[in-house]
Amino acid sequence: MRRSSRITTLALVISLGILTFVWASRITGSVIDGDGSHSLQMAVHLLHDDVISLDDKPPFLPSMYREPLPVFVNALGVALVDAMWGPANMSAYHFADRARVLKYQNVAWMLLLSLGVFAAVRYLTSSFALGLVGMFLASVPIPFTQSGLGGLGIDTLQTDLLATAMLLVASLFAAQGFTEAKPRRIALAGLAFGALALVKAGFLYIFAGFLAVLLGLGAVSWLWERNRSGVLHAGLMAVCFALVVTPWMYRNYVQLGVFGISERGGVVLAIRAQKDLMTPEEYRGTFYIWAPSRLQPAIGRLLGFTPRDLQRGGRLQRLNRYPTSDFYDEDVKAEEAGRPDLAISYYRQARAERTKLQLAAAAGGDARAVDADAILQSRAMAVIREHPFRHLALTIPFLWRGAFVTFPVLLVALVYAMRSRRANLAVFALPAFGMVMFYALLTHFIPRYSVPSVPIIIVAGVLLAQAVGGLLLRRRRVAAVTTS
Repeated sequence: MRRSSRITTLALVISLGILTFVWASRITGSVIDGDGSHSLQMAVHLLHDDVISLDDKPPFLPSMYREPLPVFVNALGVALVDAMWGPANMSAYHFADRARVLKYQNVAWMLLLSLGVFAAVRYLTSSFALGLVGMFLASVPIPFTQSGLGGLGIDTLQTDLLATAMLLVASLFAAQGFTEAKPRRIALAGLAFGALALVKAGFLYIFAGFLAVLLGLGAVSWLWERNRSGVLHAGLMAVCFALVVTPWMYRNYVQLGVFGISERGGVVLAIRAQKDLMTPEEYRGTFYIWAPSRLQPAIGRLLGFTPRDLQRGGRLQRLNRYPTSDFYDEDVKAEEAGRPDLAISYYRQARAERTKLQLAAAAGGDARAVDADAILQSRAMAVIREHPFRHLALTIPFLWRGAFVTFPVLLVALVYAMRSRRANLAVFALPAFGMVMFYALLTHFIPRYSVPSVPIIIVAGVLLAQAVGGLLLRRRRVAAVTTS
């Protein structure tokens, strides 16, 4: 047994060594832009100016535009870079050698993610070999998802990779803790979900839904079996979650007057509500424009749409937010000017409305304009309340857009878990399923949002494949016995 253990450990170490080399080789000094640049800018200000700010020039005012955990992690990277080459101006951290060093943190996240997939597969299947298979699958592209080294953002400072690793770890701890009554694992799950909420603020609500399900099941067990451990364990997880998120939310309340994790929730909900107003023809067109790129031509022929419909004057122009449109530059200018009336796409209309509110607030002397997000959220909720059935109907194409593969796999996994009474699989898959439904109901659900669920579906897929393989093997043996 000891020799076998040494061999399996050596195989795992060699596999991780190979993968680590591959991950590191993919990291370059390319420009850090988009969402990652925001977290980096806030991190540089934290280290150099003692304030988490997104401002470009002094005075640097506190900001909660982005979640804090990536900011803290990036600040450690900035400290390392400064120790190597000395402090520099803001732009120097966004490209070349400094950017490359900052991105090397992604090797650690990929290592955590891969070990998590291995541990989860082995926990659910009891197979070392399948654990290795799952671990390698986590590093290659999965068709019709944004998984793989590029999709997870290993050469960026996007927060998707960190969120992916945290969701996997938190889900595994929860599955082990609740199905095996291990309070320490439950506490770790609460801490991990709290950390995840400080990476993706939506998990504040996703966790609340997950907790409600566990409390409901615990309450049933308490009533019918006089077993209150389920309720107590859910309470323990909630307390540990609160210990992580509350200090940051309190900081935002004291400094910005908002008891929350981040901004942007209002504008995201506004984009979603804006699309609730689309026409029936545009609704049909969502299945064309939001289809995976490989399937778009076939879907277009089936539904009667062509790329021309996405350009100025086309039937689907308001759904086209992408640089491929012939009005893209004008749409961006309309957003920057705060002129929603001049924007064509739904996406730019909502964002231009945010700019309009921010400019008005700044003109009134409030340079931070933190209320703009709350105003957008209030207006969006009014639209949703006015058109609830439209909102629910639009959830279907948003699942098509953002969870083409992940939603069906997670749904099958949960159905299988219930039919086979695999509580560990149900608890493991439920947070990812809740995430997908949250994004489909309350956001514009771009495919990148579902990236954190990809390792979960890899683990679930390996387990389902094992179950199907076992079933076929048993049937084959029965058939062999019957015919002999």
